[in-house]
Amino acid sequence: RAVKRRAAAPQGTGAQDEEEVRLFALILKKNALEESKCEENLKNYLETLKNATLEPKNVHKKLNNLNENEKIKAKCKEIKTKIQDKCTEFERKIGDEVKKQSAKLTNDDCKTNEQQCLFLEGACLNDLTENCNKLRNLCYQKEREKVAEKALLKGLSGALKNEGTCKKKIENVCIFLKQESDELMILCLNQETTCNTLVEKAKSKCSSLKQKIENLLTKDNELEKKCSQLLSECYFYGQNCENDPPKCDNLEKKCKKKSIIYTAMDSNFDPTKPETTLTEKIGLEDLYTDALKKGVYIGRLPPKREVALLALLTLDLSDSNKVSDRKRKCEQLLEEICKDPQKHKVLQELCKNKAITEEGKKKCKELDKELAEHAQDVSKKIIKYLITSSPNKLTSWHELYTFISKKECVRLQSDCFYLKGQDSLEKLCDNLKAACYKKGLEAVANEALQDKLRGKLHGSNGTWFENLQKSLVEVCKELKGKSDELFVLCVQPKKAALVLSTDLRFRAIFLREQLNEKRDYPTGKDCIELKEECSVLIQDSEEIKWPCNTLNEHCIRLEGIKQLEKELLEENKGYLKDEKKCKEEAGKRCEKWLRRGNNKFSFVCSVLELACMKITANVKSKCNALKEHMKARNVITEAANKATMEKTCRFWTPYCQKFISNCDDLKEDGGNDGDCKKLNKNCELFFEKKKIEDKAIDELKGSLLNNTGCEETLKKYCTQLNNATNGLETLCKENGKDEADVRKEQCKKLVKQVQEKCLGLKNELTEIKNDLEIKEEKYKKIKEEAEKAMENANLILSRAKGPDNNNKSVNKDSSNAPKEGKGTTGFKLVRRNEKVHVTEKELTAFDLVARTFDLYLELKEICNHSLKNCGFKKECDCEDPCKKIQGICSTLEPLKVKPHEIVTKNITTTTTTTTTTTVKDVKATDCQSLQTTDTWVTKTSTHTSTSTTTSTVTSRITLTSTRRCKPTKCTTGEEDDAGEVKPSEGLRMSGWSVMRGVLVAMMISFMI
Repeated sequence: RAVKRRAAAPQGTGAQDEEEVRLFALILKKNALEESKCEENLKNYLETLKNATLEPKNVHKKLNNLNENEKIKAKCKEIKTKIQDKCTEFERKIGDEVKKQSAKLTNDDCKTNEQQCLFLEGACLNDLTENCNKLRNLCYQKEREKVAEKALLKGLSGALKNEGTCKKKIENVCIFLKQESDELMILCLNQETTCNTLVEKAKSKCSSLKQKIENLLTKDNELEKKCSQLLSECYFYGQNCENDPPKCDNLEKKCKKKSIIYTAMDSNFDPTKPETTLTEKIGLEDLYTDALKKGVYIGRLPPKREVALLALLTLDLSDSNKVSDRKRKCEQLLEEICKDPQKHKVLQELCKNKAITEEGKKKCKELDKELAEHAQDVSKKIIKYLITSSPNKLTSWHELYTFISKKECVRLQSDCFYLKGQDSLEKLCDNLKAACYKKGLEAVANEALQDKLRGKLHGSNGTWFENLQKSLVEVCKELKGKSDELFVLCVQPKKAALVLSTDLRFRAIFLREQLNEKRDYPTGKDCIELKEECSVLIQDSEEIKWPCNTLNEHCIRLEGIKQLEKELLEENKGYLKDEKKCKEEAGKRCEKWLRRGNNKFSFVCSVLELACMKITANVKSKCNALKEHMKARNVITEAANKATMEKTCRFWTPYCQKFISNCDDLKEDGGNDGDCKKLNKNCELFFEKKKIEDKAIDELKGSLLNNTGCEETLKKYCTQLNNATNGLETLCKENGKDEADVRKEQCKKLVKQVQEKCLGLKNELTEIKNDLEIKEEKYKKIKEEAEKAMENANLILSRAKGPDNNNKSVNKDSSNAPKEGKGTTGFKLVRRNEKVHVTEKELTAFDLVARTFDLYLELKEICNHSLKNCGFKKECDCEDPCKKIQGICSTLEPLKVKPHEIVTKNITTTTTTTTTTTVKDVKATDCQSLQTTDTWVTKTSTHTSTSTTTSTVTSRITLTSTRRCKPTKCTTGEEDDAGEVKPSEGLRMSGWSVMRGVLVAMMISFMI
């Protein structure tokens, strides 16, 4: 974040001479004025560059061709004259400039003279240290005063038409602003003078604003660049302009066509949060950030002791900040303050019954002694940070140490401010202010270079420092002309490399100190600021890696707590009244998320007690804020008033609906109805009306871009509602009114509601689109993994037989996807196996299927919500994100679910084979086979359940042989009767035994 070059020199030969003088004055200092020393130091400088294998011409073009002694000698002779002339001219000029007060110095005075001081202070024979120190401190002070004036100009918006209106408001404004800076404190202590000054400045603002707007209205191509700034000025300064005011309304219309709308800080009122503070309304933090870019540190004052405030109040500002007769002034002042001690609460204890106490008189008597002791303490701290051995001497700019934090700068400068007039601090405080200014300016330049050199600012091998200088020279080709501080660094690569790496080291140390304080329990603001600093420094600092990781985890936890609170609040079931209920409900969800492998709230689930403590405290705070805001704004009475009912109910009832179940005081208060319950009763008529309007908006979406389109569509719609009784007919007619007027009035209201809905909807849908694209990829991947896992484990997904389909018939139209609707639908992963235990493959499949359905339902919920909003894509100009959302949502498919069906088939097959064979045998005693009949009876039973087949096959084989035998000779001598036919025994064969299948069912139940 480099600051703009503060004094752009004119182009041409003169500009080149100016830059040459700055270059050699900077690198040679006073040696430039002695030719022999000039030659020696210039050779050393060039040798340093060559040792780092740097080409001098790449550092600066004026260093080119200085590779011979004669050329160096000639350059030293030439540059001596130029620097001497410059010194003579500037020494005379700066003597006049430092006699001015800070208010009299112009911006150009500061820019030009500060630049000359930067380059010539160390080069001129006559010491410029004192005058340059005074000049810088005057310019530094001017910037601080400017910020304080801007803050009051904004805080007194609309009250600067004259001194009278200013005096009425400034006292109240100062209650909130006087502690925000030393300069604001002074302005608030001298309210009459301040009002006179600010009224004149307000008039000047009106004139300049009028002129700037008139110029801009004729230049459409500059609107996008300047609209925001000028609309902001209109908001804060335009209200003070009575005569011939600037054309802010015209500007607003023009800017609106470019989709630029100014939103004031207090316009987004949230009744569940504390009231927007005055510092937030005027954007004080932004004013301080802008000052920081100019090297000026301003911060809220630390709490002051009685002695410090009395020192400031008794200072004789008209006597060159010297103290005169402090005891007398102190008592007079306290007597005045004690008449209204609320103005200075720190001094309240020195007053009683609107009079000064004995303790107060004692404090005034010993004030000088206490101030001397306090000054001594401050002196020691300043010496510690400035590392100076000459506390009573001003230090040159280039010799000032800047090993001091922003926090210490703010604190010690404030001490100096309150202790003006203490001689022991005068020089030290001047050095301190200069050091803080220098640190601020250098910090901007350092960060600009560090941003380009990430990852190169540390190293352990012998070449990293040399490589850093090479990289620095390359980066400087683009940056060295951006500011004087960047130029100083870029033409001294070795020094710059040391400065940048050391500065980064100190930044890491300061960051670690902050992380040690805040990383375990960071606020939302801490997370934003410290995480940004971590991301910048972690590439070059190993020591902050783990503290930054810890911070990141706790910030994720903090965000998770916010999301969990949001989810539980949306359910609106009163889980957040106390920590116990919160923990129970959150615990159930954590179990479910853990089963499904959803790591969304893993950090929160590990610290449920802390999470619920924060959530319940936060909800209680919001409930109290809502209750207080409702009372302060007399909401119940406003809702009962027919004229203000609609506006009041439309704004306040959504908050009541969201919080009433978790805020008992809003439901019932001391045995009586609570505010929200009262509000709901007063808004019953509004609820009925809103229900009709919501129906109308839903019916007319796509036609609510403007009043004309709405009226045309509503007219057609009304022809169909002539005899309607569903409430929508009230959109078309009203007793005693012309139907066209009724439609016009209704459309005006409906279009306005849609326009309000459209505010931010495009950004919201763009964010949803981006989120959907990421989640769609994730879903496709996990779905594919789940399908493969089911296949590998021989599992299918089946819809469980529900209580509503106990009949035996099969629903042939059952869907392959989970049905949407109320209630719980069960799904089973089914596998038939001979083993009862669950295998690892099955567990993997179960886990993946659960996570797939979890993500599918999340996506469906996002789709349903966003597609509903996309119904207004035409009105809200969000067709592009909606097209993408529609594309993703229309192709979103769940895992395929097999319908539950049972099919049983019985097949009986009988096969009979008869074979007749005649055999002639010479032996009459042998049997002759007359006929063989084989009968095969096969019965097949097929049972199909959920597309998985279990077959039980029983085969019965009957072999029947019929034989006719002749009488045979038997060895026993016995004979059988001829012709007897004996059937043989039937042969029974048992086929496959019944295979008994084992179902492994894993239920995946979820809400549709």
